[in-house]
Formats: sequence, structure tokens, C-alpha cells
Amino acid sequence: MGAVFSNQRIASTRFVGDGVRDAFPFDFDVFDAGDLRISVNDVHIETGFHIALSGPDIAGGTVHFETPPDTGAEIDIARVLRLRRLSSYDAMSLPRGDAIDRDLDFLTAAIGDIDRALAGTLRFGATDLDGASAELPGIDPGRALIWNEAGNSLANGPDVADITAAVDNAERASDAANRAEAADVRAQTARQSFVQSDAGAFLDLDFRSGDVLAWEDERRMPVIDAPTNRIMDIRETGSLVRLSNGARLSLPVASIARNGVRYRVFNGDGTLVDIAAASGDLIKPTHGGVEASIHKLPLRGDMVDLVCDGGRWFVLPIHQVGPLVKLLRTTSQSVPAGGAFLIEWDQVVEDSHGLYDGAAHGITNLPPGHYHVDVGVCFPITAQSVATTLSLERFDGTNWSSHLQANDITATGTGASHSLRLSGIARIGTTPGTGLRVRLLHTDGDTREIGASDLLSFFQLHRIGG
Repeated sequence: MGAVFSNQRIASTRFVGDGVRDAFPFDFDVFDAGDLRISVNDVHIETGFHIALSGPDIAGGTVHFETPPDTGAEIDIARVLRLRRLSSYDAMSLPRGDAIDRDLDFLTAAIGDIDRALAGTLRFGATDLDGASAELPGIDPGRALIWNEAGNSLANGPDVADITAAVDNAERASDAANRAEAADVRAQTARQSFVQSDAGAFLDLDFRSGDVLAWEDERRMPVIDAPTNRIMDIRETGSLVRLSNGARLSLPVASIARNGVRYRVFNGDGTLVDIAAASGDLIKPTHGGVEASIHKLPLRGDMVDLVCDGGRWFVLPIHQVGPLVKLLRTTSQSVPAGGAFLIEWDQVVEDSHGLYDGAAHGITNLPPGHYHVDVGVCFPITAQSVATTLSLERFDGTNWSSHLQANDITATGTGASHSLRLSGIARIGTTPGTGLRVRLLHTDGDTREIGASDLLSFFQLHRIGG
């Protein structure tokens, strides 16, 4: 079998079944049919086939399956020589040349198979052959194998508990890194706000989205007025958000990096506003309500804190956080032409902290913070339309100055009234003698009257954040 020396092909071959073919040839040398190992889908089989060798001087043969292998099945035909003697020699006989040649062929093939098998094993590199030992240490169940500190032999390493503890520590380290990332974002926001404090109040207007971002008190709390749908950003944590005009507020996805992110949201005008969780998230009310992907704020003044714990969003209802004042103008008041006149409130419906000052016709000595202001004035319409301006004035301890304004033009007609409105967020700082009051200006050349009404002329505010 001199073909062994000239045929250097790898002693295995692989096929893929098609459900029809049942004969698979091979072209490497074997010494008998028992030297073949047949596998289907990496599973060794010993039945269901027979082997036909080509002949004494021709390498290879054919494996015939009784049932064709399934479509896509992987068929492996490989040579695995069983250690044995092919010939026997005694002291008195003369060995035949063809027997010696066959024995040498077998040894050569076996060594070649061993060399091939060694190619698929772990081996030392050339530089480590003389410097390390691969001898296994004593068996210690449940432990991993590692190289010792010297790197020259194997040793028993950590057990399952040690590995599990290491995984837990890695997860906690990753969690700490995410928390640090979120803290860094909040710190950067705080740092920017602190730097801006030297220039006083900061205002950022985006006319494309209709958003306004403003820092207006000593804590630099971001204030966002959202009359249309808005998607919050992680960098806006701590924001006070006023929803109006049926807007919806969308939250970012709850994640470890957002642990501690908080928004305070309230309904500023009584329209049907709501808060939507990110896809796949739910909002869980802390007062025992049903968790859902949408949380509604249907009433004017409805206010909640939204807090992320790193895995989900929680909603904390806020009913009142500070002074609440509601004033009414129940009788008519003359507003002469040629000036802007204070509205004089003649009925105090609610004054939680005794802040109404009848002399100033306003609310004074307010604690620092943000206040939601809602003003309505009943203004009878006539045959002549008139431009009006409602101003919310703020007192800084020395002077009153305009803080918020609303402009409107009345309709024309008789027997009806026009409701003038001013709504927004007012900031009260730490200066002494702080206060808010309302002034009305109209452009008519004659005196106009604020209509007598116990519902339509009002001044209401409540504190919504410090």
C-alpha cells in the first residue's frame, strides 16, 4: 500500500445530506472497514450503513446508508485507526517484503492521524516549551483551573461561590458607574446654572418648538412651559414643567443611568393633559393607584413629582406645597383712560398664610419659590373693540415692576363680556418685601368698567416649587 506515502490528503471528508442521496465516497487509505468512524450531525453511529472498500491497490471506498440522511444533515467520514499488529514475525521465518511494507504503511498512517489530532489540541508556544508544566493539580470539585502566580504550572482557582461573588461585584461596579454618569450630568447642569447665576435670571427661548427654559431663583430650578407635546431629556432633571393646551409630556426610558432623575409636572390651565411613559415602561402611582403607561392630570392645579429609581417611574401626587391665595373682584371697578390701573380685589376666598395686603391690592411677603399665577378679568364689550394689557407686577422690596404680561383685543357687541386671561409661572426671590399684584391697561379714550362678577374676575396663585 505504497499509496499511503504519495496520498497526503487529510483522512476525513464531510457531506451535507439532501434526503435522497445514500452513497458517499471517500478517497483516503484505510486498512479495513473497521478503521472508519461515521458521524451524522456530530453523533457517532455504528449501524444503518455498510462500507465498500475500493480494493487492495486503490485508496478509499464508499459508505452506503440504508436510509438517505435528512436534508441538511452533516455526514462525517473519518479514519480512526485501531491500535493493532497487521503481521506476526517469528525467529525462524523470513518476513515478506509486502508484509513489512503494509506494517510501515499502517505506522505511517497512524502517526499522521496522531499529528492531525495534536493540531487541534492546546499546545505550548515555542518559548514556553521548557518553562512550564501542564500537569494537572489534585482534583478539587467545583474549582476552575488557573495558572499559578509564577505562570509555570496549573493550580486550582476560585470556586462557584467566588465566581458568583465576582460577577455580583462587577454588576455593582457597573451600577455605580451608571450612577456616576447620571450624577455627572446633574453636576454639569448644576455647574452651568451656577455660572449663569452671576448674570441674574437666565432665559432660553426655542421658537421652533415653542419652549422656554428659565432659571429664576436661588436654586436655579429649570422652568419649562409646555403648551404642546414635549419629550423630556435626562439633562432637564429637576425641571418644573407646566402643561397646558391639552399637551402630553413623554418620559425617557427608565434605566440605571436615570436613577434619581425627577420632574415636577402640573396642569396649568385645566385642559386634559397627561404624562406618557416610554415604550415598554409603566408609571406607578405611590398612592395606590393602578400603574399604567399614561398618567392623567385632568384638573387645573393637578401636580405630581415623577421620579425614576433606575428601573421604573413613580408618580407622587402633590396637593399643596406652600401658600395658596384666591382673590375675587365681585363688583364693578372703573378703569379710566390714559393709564394702567391696579385691580382692587374686594373678596378674599382663600388665603392660607394671611398674605393678602389690602393697601397694595396684592399678595406680599411671599416665601422664595415658583408660583403658578392665574388671573381672569371680566371686561364688558361695547360697539368699539379695545386693546388690553394685563400685567403681573413683582415687588423687590423697593419697587414694583412688570413680571408677566398678557395682551388681548376685545370683541364688539352689546350685552356680553370678554374674559381677559393671564396665566404663567412667577418667580419670587430672596429679597425682602416680595409681592405680586395685577394691573390693567386699555386703549379706549373713555373710562371702561371691570364687570361685576363673582366668577370671572379672579387672582389665584399657589406655590409649586422652591
